Amino acid sequence: MKRPRRCAVPPPATAQQRPTRRRTADEVMLLLFETPSGFAVFNFFATLIEQPNALEKIWTDFTKIEKAKKVVWLRQFQTIQDSSSAINQRTGVNASLTEMIMKYHCPGQRMAVGEPGYKKIIEERLKITCVYDPTVTELVWGIQIRMRQLVPREKSYLNEYLLFPMSQGLQNILSRYDCNYVNRDMLNERILIMAYALFECDSFENEKTGDLHHAASVIKDVSGIDTDAWGLLKIATAVKKIWCPEEASNSCEFSEHEVSRLFNDADKYEVKLDKDACLKVSRQMIAVFHFRNDKKILLKKYVAQALDAYEAE
Repeated sequence: MKRPRRCAVPPPATAQQRPTRRRTADEVMLLLFETPSGFAVFNFFATLIEQPNALEKIWTDFTKIEKAKKVVWLRQFQTIQDSSSAINQRTGVNASLTEMIMKYHCPGQRMAVGEPGYKKIIEERLKITCVYDPTVTELVWGIQIRMRQLVPREKSYLNEYLLFPMSQGLQNILSRYDCNYVNRDMLNERILIMAYALFECDSFENEKTGDLHHAASVIKDVSGIDTDAWGLLKIATAVKKIWCPEEASNSCEFSEHEVSRLFNDADKYEVKLDKDACLKVSRQMIAVFHFRNDKKILLKKYVAQALDAYEAE
């Protein structure tokens, strides 16, 4: 079969997605996505599945359709009467699907596929390097939950056999907050948004942990206070007691001696710490702590409601 002419790497479909320079085939990947009534070809940036924390993060890009459209963009969709005949080990890839794939494939470009069998067949028959791994599974899951908007021509409901399991990254955050019994049939928009809010809180905490632990070590050195067992909230509150005691709450226990030492040593801390930066991080951490507590309560409420509805069905 004559292979269709290979194209240049296409830019994303919208102005928000359009790169400021021409992307190489190695940076922009294809994705072959199977729908209930056919196949779609998407583009996405390879960094989406190659970033160090991809398995933890990919699902967050699909919490809102506006975000999803910035990380994947549809190139073409075609209906196929019998998807089992479109790709199989005996006949390979049929003519219409081959034409669609090759229309958007560039020399050296990799393609993500949602089935391990598709990887083997496409690599053998079309000589295209394919990627199938847990990160691709996460990406396919994200497109599935936003399929109505990302593939608007697809009108059919997803068949059970096409549904991927719950996103691993999403399941991790739900388990972290004792909601590990949520299954894909219980998942709804409210649970997704609350889980994302908690993910962002955890990400901020992880990002700023080093800064606050450094502040704690300086407190120990300057004021002689044992900070080894302090949590991030207590460290952040201590920083406020140094420079803005009127703002500091009493939610964390400090002895009168500790409060006195922190306040009296304020001038010494300005030599070793960036006052404005420390106060900024401390205020943010305290706000995140209270925000996360509120979202934890809402998540458990929404999960309980979803569980009741699921069991009632």
